[in-house]
Amino acid sequence: MSTHKPAFFFAASQSVDDSLGKTFNFIWASYAGLRELWWQVRGFNTNFPGLHISQIEKKFFSGLPLPGGVDLKQICINNNWDVHEDEFSKWLLFDACTLYEGWAEKVCSQVFNSTHAEKCSKQIQFPSDLLGIGNPSGYILAVQRANQNISNFIKAEFFPSLSQGKYNKWIHIQEYLIAYRYFKECRNAFIHSDGKVTQEVMSAQGHFLNILTPTQIIFKHSFSTPTNVLGSKIKLNINDVIFFTRVVKSLIATFDAALSVSLKCELVLENRMKSLTSENNKWDSLPANKIRREQRIHRMLSASKIPEPVSISSVDAWMISKGIIKF
Repeated sequence: MSTHKPAFFFAASQSVDDSLGKTFNFIWASYAGLRELWWQVRGFNTNFPGLHISQIEKKFFSGLPLPGGVDLKQICINNNWDVHEDEFSKWLLFDACTLYEGWAEKVCSQVFNSTHAEKCSKQIQFPSDLLGIGNPSGYILAVQRANQNISNFIKAEFFPSLSQGKYNKWIHIQEYLIAYRYFKECRNAFIHSDGKVTQEVMSAQGHFLNILTPTQIIFKHSFSTPTNVLGSKIKLNINDVIFFTRVVKSLIATFDAALSVSLKCELVLENRMKSLTSENNKWDSLPANKIRREQRIHRMLSASKIPEPVSISSVDAWMISKGIIKF
């Protein structure tokens, strides 16, 4: 029996999770490299104050092919390290928001028809509020739509493990989306308002601060949330942005499970299994022996990166009904 148990239903979820890991790896390598360069250039400049900056650049970059110029004076001498930490924070912030937006669009295009896909991809980026006369808004509308026509098969076989995953935060999804909105509004202000605090940032931070009371232990890590002033430069703490990327990972895991129960997701599952069997005819017929047959189906699920089901026999029957395998 395969011990590999994917944590997500949608292939896009695993892809974005992998991308977040690669982003972290590259950013921290860049962080370490720049920190070392910044420290060495400043030290060299202190010990040899008479050298022109061009001579310092030759010292550090001689023989190194660079795709563009590097202003060492600006990067290492004029700027303190906190300036660079701000830039790394923005880098993480932009990547995390972009990855989540792209994930939402990809998954919603699979779960909903073209009329509702774009709208639902936006809804799962907002907490649920009551608008005036008691109409719900935000993520709950997308989840309700996914549940209008559910797959009893997926709900029985895959949803139990998906809903119990370590990153699934359904119980606190409202608070996680409130956190997301604050950081997303900061990202929006960097794009549209020259990095200045907007009223949207102020409002989103107010809602975020309201859920960060000592009596509400919602997040695994503590956010420092520097105070922002309307019209001033946005203040970000690099550790807060790191914690934010974990919020994004939890949102993906939570909505991956919540949306997977839609009947349309059976076709997603069917296509992934048929893609596997079409690539190799070894899956065309399975052993008659019950134990060996179950082991083969486990390997098929693992190869298709499909989560562990509750009952292999139920998956077996479903695959036969869909013409994926023969009895």
